[in-house]
Amino acid sequence: MSEVKQTNGAVKEKPQMDPRRSGVMQRTQRIEAIMEVVRIVAGMAIAYLVALLILIAISDDPLYIVKQFILGPFSSPRRIGSIINLAVPFMLCGLSMCFMYAVNKFNLIGESIFMLAGCIVTWLGLAIGNALPMIVMVPLMLIVGAIVGAILSFIPAIMDRKLNANVVVVSLMLNAVIAQLAIYILRYFMRDPGISFIGSYETPDSMQLPTLFGKMKVGSGIIIAIIFVIVISILFYKTAFGWKMRLVGSNPRFATAVGLSTLGISFAAQLAGGALAGVAGATEIMNSYKRFQWTASTGHGFDGLLVAVLAKRNPILVPIGALFLAYVRIGADVVNTSGDIPNEFISVIQGIIILLVAAESFLSGFKNRLIFRSVQAEKAAAQKGTK
Repeated sequence: MSEVKQTNGAVKEKPQMDPRRSGVMQRTQRIEAIMEVVRIVAGMAIAYLVALLILIAISDDPLYIVKQFILGPFSSPRRIGSIINLAVPFMLCGLSMCFMYAVNKFNLIGESIFMLAGCIVTWLGLAIGNALPMIVMVPLMLIVGAIVGAILSFIPAIMDRKLNANVVVVSLMLNAVIAQLAIYILRYFMRDPGISFIGSYETPDSMQLPTLFGKMKVGSGIIIAIIFVIVISILFYKTAFGWKMRLVGSNPRFATAVGLSTLGISFAAQLAGGALAGVAGATEIMNSYKRFQWTASTGHGFDGLLVAVLAKRNPILVPIGALFLAYVRIGADVVNTSGDIPNEFISVIQGIIILLVAAESFLSGFKNRLIFRSVQAEKAAAQKGTK
């Protein structure tokens, strides 16, 4: 049926989409969404299987090592808590990279933002001391971390926009510079001479997040991470800005044609991603450390990129990717300390995950067959209904 509309005495018909065509589109979208999840899970499973095969091949006691790799991370409440604590920065850095990934601007400055934000937050916390209660101190530190992240991400973003510089190269070069700046601040402004290693004075109690769940000792930073997962998911899929970001990333020419400022949106997304990386650094210091003691890049920024790839830039799936990566890392630590397996083998697993999840053709044939069968079934049902 067509909707009849009266305009200035003339009768116009407003065409409506065929319900059958709409149903096919909805089913196609549903199949594509399900297959994305299947691709991620399959990629993880294959990488995990390869990890087991590697352990069997290189270990003198493969059965024991495989058992430790699979069950070791769950062998004690403390190790389970370590998985969750390790997943906290992975979640926040993964959310940060989702913004970069969404607009196809791989600004990798999050690696050094994480480090410098933790450094600045510690420096400020030492200056304030216990003058502020925790309920004020923690949000203040998160805001400071976000500001540091936004400022630093501005540099490669503006160079990309104004000078047409390669944002990947610029951000990678800046990572080394900013990391050295954080180390300089630690050595000359915060270093505690009373300890045997390079580290700052202990941060005040008001900025040390309490632990949860008894023996598991899960830092309450997990609550901060979950809140940001919910907020960013709503931003991505329930707001105009989220829709604009995803449109700019998936089809920039069409976005420009409909009047969107692709440069402005990608610029804003990079600043938002940088701010989240700063929040991640601040949260990690408050959640897992009493001192700032990072004298080299932690690697969390690049871990965030891996999590974003696993999640296919979908914030809702970020916790799954973060927990899986944390589980594999803890498993690698277990077999490294209890067996003869070098910790570096985890790099092989990460590479396989990236290859399988990022490869668009992985399981694409199966997905296309499902869509084709769905369309054929709808066509057959329509023909049967007209008889």
